[in-house]
Amino acid sequence: MSSLAFKGLIIDGQDQSILVSGESGAGKTVSVKILMSHLATFQERRTKDSPMYRFEEEENEPPLIETADQTTIRNGNGDGDGDGRDHAHNGNVVDEVVSWVTKLFGQNEHTTGHDATDPNTEYANGDDYDIETPPLQVEEEPKEMNQTNLIVQRVLDSNPLLEAFGNAKTTRNDNSSRFSKYVKLQFHVEYVDRAFPACHIAGSKCETYLLEKSRVVDHDSVRGERNFHIFYQLLAAPESYKRGLWKTGFKSQTDASSFRYVGFSSTNSIEGLTDAQRWHRTVAALHTVGIYEAKLSTLMRALCIVLQLGNLDFIVDPKNEEASIIEPSDEFDKLSDILGIPTKDISKALTVRKVTARNDVLWVPLNRIQAKDACDACAKEIYSCVFDWLVSTINDATCAEQNYLKEGVEEFRMIGLLDIFGFESFEINRFEQLCINHANERLQQKFTADVFDEVMEEYKSEGITICDVKFEGNTKVLSLIEGRLGLIDLLNEECLRPRGNDEGFVNKIYANNKKSDSPLFSKRGFQRDEFAITHYAGPVTYNATKFVMKNMDTLSADVFACIANSSNRLIRTEFKKRQEEDAKRTDRRAALLGKTVWTKFRTQLNALMTDLSSTRAWYVRCINPNMVKAAGVMDLKYTVTQLRYAGIVDAVTIARATFPNRLEFSQVMKRFRFLARHDFLKARKIHLVDERSEASRVSLVLDQLLQKVGADLASREKQSVNVLLEHLLKSQEVRDGENAQVIMPFVCGETKVFFRTGALEYLESQRLLAYDRCATLIQSRFRRNIAVEQFSLVRLNPPTRSLNQEESFPIMWFLSTILHVKSFLEMAFRPFTFLFQGSTR
Repeated sequence: MSSLAFKGLIIDGQDQSILVSGESGAGKTVSVKILMSHLATFQERRTKDSPMYRFEEEENEPPLIETADQTTIRNGNGDGDGDGRDHAHNGNVVDEVVSWVTKLFGQNEHTTGHDATDPNTEYANGDDYDIETPPLQVEEEPKEMNQTNLIVQRVLDSNPLLEAFGNAKTTRNDNSSRFSKYVKLQFHVEYVDRAFPACHIAGSKCETYLLEKSRVVDHDSVRGERNFHIFYQLLAAPESYKRGLWKTGFKSQTDASSFRYVGFSSTNSIEGLTDAQRWHRTVAALHTVGIYEAKLSTLMRALCIVLQLGNLDFIVDPKNEEASIIEPSDEFDKLSDILGIPTKDISKALTVRKVTARNDVLWVPLNRIQAKDACDACAKEIYSCVFDWLVSTINDATCAEQNYLKEGVEEFRMIGLLDIFGFESFEINRFEQLCINHANERLQQKFTADVFDEVMEEYKSEGITICDVKFEGNTKVLSLIEGRLGLIDLLNEECLRPRGNDEGFVNKIYANNKKSDSPLFSKRGFQRDEFAITHYAGPVTYNATKFVMKNMDTLSADVFACIANSSNRLIRTEFKKRQEEDAKRTDRRAALLGKTVWTKFRTQLNALMTDLSSTRAWYVRCINPNMVKAAGVMDLKYTVTQLRYAGIVDAVTIARATFPNRLEFSQVMKRFRFLARHDFLKARKIHLVDERSEASRVSLVLDQLLQKVGADLASREKQSVNVLLEHLLKSQEVRDGENAQVIMPFVCGETKVFFRTGALEYLESQRLLAYDRCATLIQSRFRRNIAVEQFSLVRLNPPTRSLNQEESFPIMWFLSTILHVKSFLEMAFRPFTFLFQGSTR
């Protein structure tokens, strides 16, 4: 897939994108890492011994093309030896001419592979090729390649960094991505003064979506889930480093159980590496993108602040039962110390809310639960700032605009890698699942459109005119979610209402969607806070609990102002930046709507779809074989469900519309020609290409190269296939009842035959029956010969002793049977060669 995308980039000059989707644990992250590693290590060899120059020096040799991944493509018939030039020196002149011409102009299939006999290739000595290993360095590289090694290293190191800060252990996957990302690999493609395009990686950019911030404060540790990896890695760091980072917090032995947000972990190893080992890898990767010393300490202290917020205890204020206070403790003092804010200011920000009514300012106390929610929201916001800062820092270290040294480059080409959540449907589906499924609905719309366009383009290129192909899309579901008074608008409206709640949101959904064809399920059978939607992959029931709260997900201005005074430079800078963005919004209603989670996600999703629409899209669907994380176990029902969730069923439905099967002309001739009678083939002059004489083969190749009779030869091949299939599929013709027109079971295009439903299956069944009859005939001939040979042996070597009647009867019966069978076979059967070529219908 990566090779096809790279080829489309340098040959077609069009930006590419690869969309990787699937359920958690299906292998999306690993697939993206393999694709990125393969694309990031494409380099072009430009040495004197390069095959690119070899053709200029040796005019009698066929050209060799070496791709950027060091795969040698030899334009020949590729018999598997990796070098087709020896054929020109072994054999007669005709074979030499045919071999040279086909290799020169690529008339036959290309064969890819390394020459095992070349000691300079990585395949030498039978070694396996590691797709993630960068190519070996070669001499005389272009100057612009000398500085790409650091860029490649930074691009590859961005993967483990994002995994450390964005991945976590879940019940389905030990290294599950809890966010979606779109990585844009930037390439510098040069066409001027070059026989072949030169393509060098110039950098990369990354955009992230839907970080699961709720995991920071809550995860199912009872079922073995964990928080984000980076917390456990930090706690597994050397004690000396932790004490130097935060003396008061790490003055004694600390582990995951010391912080409530992390809690007890049943394992300290992920995919064979301990948290301590991954810590060193993460730190090394951070150094690569320029995060070390002071920056590294600031980043890690920000993570410590998040952890320490979870250790605060909120109790009822003894002076006011409706208010709350933070229980004075050593944990509170530790937070104040590392955050750099007095305890008094922290307590006021988390336990009291400022309310402005016209010109009056009121201070409303928060109860214990509300104060705890404010504390959790603060922790989530800080971690979100840390994650966004990290992504921005990685982009600054890898983007081509700031790191590619070659001057005069106005535009960079791009290959995008989208790693996004697959369609989700659990026993209890929350706000996160609705956002994820919303994104998958948009991607499914593009996927079906791309498949439909590809099918229509193929019909058009083959010169086939068909009627309109209709398929059921997901427009109604998207209208329900994104349309006027759709789910997004209704939820935002409920968030703006002073006493908006989840039940009011559900009631508005049903009040505004009463049409019978609505994808919204009937309300009967659901709880007051539940609703169900018929998605493209199937119905999903959502529990609307905390929908309003999760969609708002905003801190009060008091908390923002308090945390913005932190001594931690990272947190202070990011919070002040967000304060400035909020201050620019003059319209309060628009400002509130713009900050809701679903609105921001829809804006990101629209921008993503705009980017994808300008590229050539490729799709990778990852399938999880089972839910128990066991090797060698295939759950068929679960697998089929994932295929439906991935939209494969819709794609197959579109592809099977009108002409579900297609074969090239040569395949049709090779597979089904023998089904016709020999005299029919001879009368119609239907021959295979390999039955032509050597002289005619040479004439064929040369004529095609000179474009004299190429069209005529293609027309003759098409005509032969058409005559053959008309003869074989006569019984499959259907007459239209209205105008009595004959509907043929196939249509011949320019290079392929398109079969209607059932036509190819009929030919394959006839082919199998013919093979069965031929096999039966071969077996009968073989058994007859064995019986004759046994009879001859018995006749020449009769038994030496006399046999009684009981012993002689079976032998005499056997000999008599053999004689009768021999006579019958000689009289009934004609020569085998005639029967094999005869009619089998």
